[in-house]
Order: sequence, then structure tokens, then C-alpha cells
Amino acid sequence: MSNVTVFLRTALFSLGGDNAHVPAGTMVLKGTLPEPDVKGSLTLTVSECLDLRGKSLSKESVSLILPMSKVDHILLTDA
Repeated sequence: MSNVTVFLRTALFSLGGDNAHVPAGTMVLKGTLPEPDVKGSLTLTVSECLDLRGKSLSKESVSLILPMSKVDHILLTDA
């Protein structure tokens, strides 16, 4: 399992209000990558969501499957 920071090409889409699974404007995700073998998508256990300026939007844990086309790059923070 690797600790990572994932930088997205565009903000994640989420429903508003009580149905939001990530905050509006999420562009950076910090979390763990359970499986280092990345193919067409990235399974990520998110520990923090940040906006384009690096401001923390949420520290609520959520698991996401992101298509690789959404990801700009990934920083391995425990390497």
C-alpha cells in the first residue's frame, strides 16, 4: 500500500448538499493506493480532498475508482 497525492486534470463532479461524496472543486486527493498495479483506472482510498490552491476541503474518508484519463499525475509520498 502506497501513500499518494493524486493531481486531477479537472475537478471531480459530485452532487451537492447531503448527496455529495466529495466537496465541489476537488482537484487534489491525498490517500492510499491499495494496489500499485494501475491499468485503466485507479482505486484510491481518499483521506483528504483539496482544491486547486491546495486548501483542504474535507478529511472525510471515501473510496473512489478514477479513470486514468482524469489523472494528471501521481506523487508517491512515502517513496
